[in-house]
Amino acid sequence: MNEKHEQLIADYLSGDLGAEDKSKVEELIAAGDIDFMEFRELEKMHEDLGSITTPKPGKEMSSRFYAMLEEEKQNQRESWTEFLFMRFKVALAELTMLRVAYAIVLLVLGGFIGSQINGSQSEIEQLSQEMQTMKEMMMVNMLEGASAADRLKAVNISTELPRADSEAIHALLFTLNNDPSVNVRVQTIEALKRWGENEVVREGLVRAIAQQESPIVIIELADAMIELELENGAQEFKQLLRERELDYTVQQKLQSSIAAIL
Repeated sequence: MNEKHEQLIADYLSGDLGAEDKSKVEELIAAGDIDFMEFRELEKMHEDLGSITTPKPGKEMSSRFYAMLEEEKQNQRESWTEFLFMRFKVALAELTMLRVAYAIVLLVLGGFIGSQINGSQSEIEQLSQEMQTMKEMMMVNMLEGASAADRLKAVNISTELPRADSEAIHALLFTLNNDPSVNVRVQTIEALKRWGENEVVREGLVRAIAQQESPIVIIELADAMIELELENGAQEFKQLLRERELDYTVQQKLQSSIAAIL
């Protein structure tokens, strides 16, 4: 990759480019002048090195946490297990969202459940469900953030969920179709592929094809159609080829994807 392209990509990833220059980068990738896989590697490196700020919980989330605390106080039993769990939930209201994600998952699952392995299976399952619910709440809340970095973090949090409920899936599909950041939409496709057996996800990915303008996102969706064997995607790609003036490289990618799917 030449020096000019490296600087252009660096400005693109840092958000310093205007709409015209962003389109230029995407056209260079679609044309093959910038290697797509090399771009993805630089993109991941930028994410790893970037400083990610975490939003403070909004009033609605704080209210929900305090409501949960009050309910726990009323129903708690005089046992060490219940007392420790309540203390964790009290701390939630004072932690930032990112700290909550790691404090809950790493400390509670790794420490508390590990030390209480001889406890009842039902209690452990209940705790796991509570933590998944909280994590999903944080993910959905962060997807609505103004910062692309925060929304990327929310997408990454979704990949840590052992399973996703309908609210989380619909939030990710909405992000795929509406987020202004190409990078966020690409990462959302990767996250959704984890639940590729879910019919809502499969239908949502196919419907998303017609909503996309970015060549990079269209190419990512083409790979997803092949990986998940979504034959309905072939019809959507054929329609794109008929109705739009796509870059030659994108046309070739879609034609090869159609052949692979069918």
